[in-house]
Amino acid sequence: MAKKLDPANFQRIKVANSIAIGGMIGAGKSTLTRALGEALKADVIFELNENDELQNILLKRLYEGDETSAIAFQVYFFCARFQNYRNGVQNSNLSIFDRTIFEDRLFAHQNMTADPIMFGFYDSMWHEKTKELIYSVGVPKLYIILDLKWEEFKDRIFRRGRSSEIDNFSSNEAYFKSLHSVYVQYLEKTCQVYGINYMIIDSQLPTDQQVKKIIKKIKDDKLIESI
Repeated sequence: MAKKLDPANFQRIKVANSIAIGGMIGAGKSTLTRALGEALKADVIFELNENDELQNILLKRLYEGDETSAIAFQVYFFCARFQNYRNGVQNSNLSIFDRTIFEDRLFAHQNMTADPIMFGFYDSMWHEKTKELIYSVGVPKLYIILDLKWEEFKDRIFRRGRSSEIDNFSSNEAYFKSLHSVYVQYLEKTCQVYGINYMIIDSQLPTDQQVKKIIKKIKDDKLIESI
């Protein structure tokens, strides 16, 4: 006879006073983060710190194909993003994040394929921190997933003009295509697995329309009392 499961033995997922915006490189996360932050009078935390010299060096070397720097970048970025999220949700005000650690695992899997031992180490660390986020820090109230078409991705990469992306685009095109082909499905599945409320938005919609859709979702699901 099967043993009865005691609900008291299960940890309850904690929900933080936060919203996350995720999606492929160039999907418009930063623009939407800024606009939604203004609309909701929320704090905003961006994933890239333009003044972080080490981050910029590692990102450049990653796109240049340096495997050692790729591993260092993933670990450094993952740790920094987790710390930023944990610090951000401690404020009483609503916080909006440009990506979270849930997306880091996908990037690491793509960037560490040549070194399964290092990926195994990274994956173990990722799962431990994810547990801490889910049960102690808190998952976002809403995860907004921006869906970006491939041709639009290419156009945006060249329009925004980051030399590390443009100068090495041809050598990284297969990597970008692989990432793009699974990004939305991966993030949607991750939200389902971890019980995170989410919505998918077409990244080609004007930003004001995106914000309207999000606010409607927040109101319909009663995610924020003051809205």
